[in-house]
Amino acid sequence: MKNHKIVLAVFQLFLLMLFCTYASAQTTTTDIKVSKIYSDQNYNAFTSLIKFKGKFYCAFRAGEKHVHGKDGVIKIITSKDGRDWKEVDQIALNGFDLRDPKLSVTPKGLIMVTMGGSIYKGKALLGGIPHVAFSNEEGTKFSNPQPITLEAGLKGKFDWLWSLTWFQGAGYGGLYSREEIGDGKNKTTIKLVKTTNGVDYSLLSNLDIEGNPNESTIRFNDKGEAIMLIRRENGNKRAYLGHSYPPYTKWTYTQSPYFIGGPDFVSVGEGQYIGGGRINREYTG
Repeated sequence: MKNHKIVLAVFQLFLLMLFCTYASAQTTTTDIKVSKIYSDQNYNAFTSLIKFKGKFYCAFRAGEKHVHGKDGVIKIITSKDGRDWKEVDQIALNGFDLRDPKLSVTPKGLIMVTMGGSIYKGKALLGGIPHVAFSNEEGTKFSNPQPITLEAGLKGKFDWLWSLTWFQGAGYGGLYSREEIGDGKNKTTIKLVKTTNGVDYSLLSNLDIEGNPNESTIRFNDKGEAIMLIRRENGNKRAYLGHSYPPYTKWTYTQSPYFIGGPDFVSVGEGQYIGGGRINREYTG
């Protein structure tokens, strides 16, 4: 019965993604309204959006380019109605290109920002250290970024905790690590890690996925089942959908029909999910 539900959930997720892909090509300007909420001279990208105490919060990286150039900073803007926005705070750290902020709300009721911290010398990537920052109770000010702490044996030269999801008092996320294997090539592996304070992380399981997995998002249903959408960068590059039950040490995977960059998805009720991301049609079946 459980396997049947897994297959059904997987099918529903990819069916919804297929529907959204089709719908995006069929809609007219009256179906979807798009409005610019922020613009300046910077390269602004890699957004995250949540609602906190009745307000929308949007975080994004502001940099000179997509990569390289001046190190990126994280800007956070807020709005009561989704139309009028104002800047709340800016997060910066000397010597680090802060990237891909992801917002969540901790069990203590604070906004948490998870971000990558890339270290460059010119155009050479020397390493990466995930960082986090926390808001005050009102959501009007954010702390300075601090590096996360990984249990012994987890830390690598380049690590990235791309997103974090809180469930029943604990935070869960996919930590991916990259290592050089020669000839200008690299290999990435991904692990499921857990935290109770947002700063200190322990290993739950090594996720046995080929194809250089990296960005991922994990969600939980009210029964504690975990579903994880994972981007892959090599091979056929099609994203994987992982599924697990407590204690989340054993996973099964289904290959999606898509390459998905920036993978994310949410529950729409009754065991159904809608997902999205950047789809590369070259790697779409």
